[in-house]
Amino acid sequence: MTPKMLKILGIVLLLLAGAYCVESSVISEDDNTVIVNTTNGPVMGGFGARSHANRSQILYWFRSIPYAVPPVGDLRFAAPVPITNWSGVLDVRYSPSECIQGSSPVAGSEDCLYVKIYSPHEPNKDLNLPVVVWIYGGAFFEGSADFDDHRPDFILYENVIVAAIQYRLGYLGFMSLGDTVAPGNNGIKDQILGLKWIKENIRNFGGDPDQITVWGQSAGAASVAYLLQTNQTKGLFSKAILNSGSSLSPWSLAKGLPEATRQVAIQLNIFALTSSAILRELRKVDVTKLQDAVNSVNQQLTILRNPLEGLVFAPVMEPDHDGAVITEYSYGLLTEGKFHHVPILAGYNSLEGYFDELEALFRLWIAKYDLYHAQLVPNDMNLLPITETIIAESIKYTYFDIYPVSLSTEKLMRYIADTQFEKPIHEAIRLYSAYTKVYAYHFSYEGPLWGRIDREFHGVGHSEDLGYLFDYNITGSNEDYLTRERMVRLWTNFIKNGDPTPKPELLLQNVTWPANSVVIKPENLKFFEINKDLKVVGLPNADKILLWDSLYMEYGRPPFTTY
Repeated sequence: MTPKMLKILGIVLLLLAGAYCVESSVISEDDNTVIVNTTNGPVMGGFGARSHANRSQILYWFRSIPYAVPPVGDLRFAAPVPITNWSGVLDVRYSPSECIQGSSPVAGSEDCLYVKIYSPHEPNKDLNLPVVVWIYGGAFFEGSADFDDHRPDFILYENVIVAAIQYRLGYLGFMSLGDTVAPGNNGIKDQILGLKWIKENIRNFGGDPDQITVWGQSAGAASVAYLLQTNQTKGLFSKAILNSGSSLSPWSLAKGLPEATRQVAIQLNIFALTSSAILRELRKVDVTKLQDAVNSVNQQLTILRNPLEGLVFAPVMEPDHDGAVITEYSYGLLTEGKFHHVPILAGYNSLEGYFDELEALFRLWIAKYDLYHAQLVPNDMNLLPITETIIAESIKYTYFDIYPVSLSTEKLMRYIADTQFEKPIHEAIRLYSAYTKVYAYHFSYEGPLWGRIDREFHGVGHSEDLGYLFDYNITGSNEDYLTRERMVRLWTNFIKNGDPTPKPELLLQNVTWPANSVVIKPENLKFFEINKDLKVVGLPNADKILLWDSLYMEYGRPPFTTY
C-alpha cells in the first residue's frame, strides 16, 4: 500500500471512528491536524499512519507543548515558572530545540521546556488510557525528549499514551551556590512542573490522570528515584519504572557543586562576592560563552577528580526552603520509607560498565588506580584511612587479581557495573520492598537492536535495553524481535496493571514475575531474567554484591550519602 493510499485510509478510518468528536478535540481531515483544548489554550497536533512489519496504525502527536515560561534572562538559573495562557491555537506538531547540551560546540536552546504527547487514538477525554511519562537519561549533561531516533511506537501499539518532558541539563539545569539564592536542582524541578501539567491536561488527550507511570533510564531513572522521594510529586503518578539508575548511585548526587559553580564564574571573569551578584552577572553572559566556560571547568575537574566519585553537574543537596526537592540523603529516606509507596519496576543490564565513553572518561585515571588502590574505594563509605587501605587491597584483588587495572578493560567494566549500578540498585530495591511491591529485572539478551553489532565483550552494556523498548530502525532477527515484543509487553503490562505478568501469557512463556516484598537480606531478592528465555532467578552476580554489602555493614560509617 502506497503512502498516499495509507493517508487516505487513515482519514477514512478517522472519519468513521471519530465522527463523534467531543469538546476536548477537533479533527481536520484536510491537513492531518487535530486540535485539543488545554488549561492554557488550544493546541494543534498532527496524525498519520505508522507502519511496522505487517502492522499499520494511525498515531497522534503533540511535540512541543510549553509547560513553563522560557527560562531566559532573569529566569536563567531560576526554578521553572508555569506557562501563561496563550491566545489562538498553538501549533505543536513540530519538535522544539533540545535543551542546551553539555557537549561542545554548543547545541540546543535555553527555550526548551516542553512536553510531548503521543497517542494511539484520536484524543477523547472519555478514553482513559494509561499514560507513561518518559524522563530521558544522559548523565544530566545531555539528552532530549525527541523521539525521532528512537520512536515509542511499540508502546503506543499496546494502547498506552506516551508523554515526555524536556528538562534543563548541565550547568543551566543543576548549578548551585549552596544557598537559597541558587539552591540547585532546577532540572528536577522542571520535571515536576512538567508532570503537573500532564496530570492537569492528559484527560483531554485521552489519558487517565490517575494512571500515570513515570519512567526513566540512567540519569532519567535517578530522576525518577528523586521524584519518588519528594513531597512535591505526591499524587502526580501511580507507578514508577527505573531502568539502570538509582538515587543511591554514586553519580546521582554531585559533590562540591557550589565550588564548581564558582569556578565557572571565575572562568568568565566574574569575581563578585555574594551569590546574588554572581547570579546577576552569570545571567548576562552569552550562552555560548557560558557553555565554553562550563566545558573548560568540567574538563579540568575530570582531570583532577576521580570519575568514580560522581558527576560534576548533577542533583545536589539543597538548603531547606520552599520548593526544595532534595534536602535529605536518599539512603536515610528509603530506609525510613519516606518515598511514595507506589508499585516499582527496576533493574539493570548484565554489564552496565560496558559503554562507549569508558575509555575517554577513565583514560586519565586508569594508571592512578594501579598506583593508588584506595581510589577504587567508594568515598560514600566514610572510612578511616587505615581501614580504607585494607579494603582497597581486598577490592583490587577481588576484581583484578594480580593484574594491573590499566591492562584489564573487561574487569574494569565489571567493577564499574557493580559499584555504579548493581550495588546501589540492589540496595534500593531491597529498601523499597519494605514498603511497596518491587519487580526486579536483569536484562542479559545480547542482540543488535540498540546498534551494538560487533560485541567486543560478553554482556549487555549500558542503554542497550532501550533497543528492545523503542524503535531505533535497526534490522534484527526474528529472535531479536521476539525479545523486543516480550519486553514491551512486560513494561506495558506494568504501566496498565502495576504488575508485569497479571495473567499467564504464551508470549511470556507463561512465566510469572514475582514481586519483592519485605526483603531483609539481598540474597533473597528475586529477579526476572530477560534473555532468549524468560525465568525467575536469584540475585545476579551474588558473590560480588554480597561482598560489597558485607564491607558496608562491617566498615562503612553511616550516614551514607549514596551506596
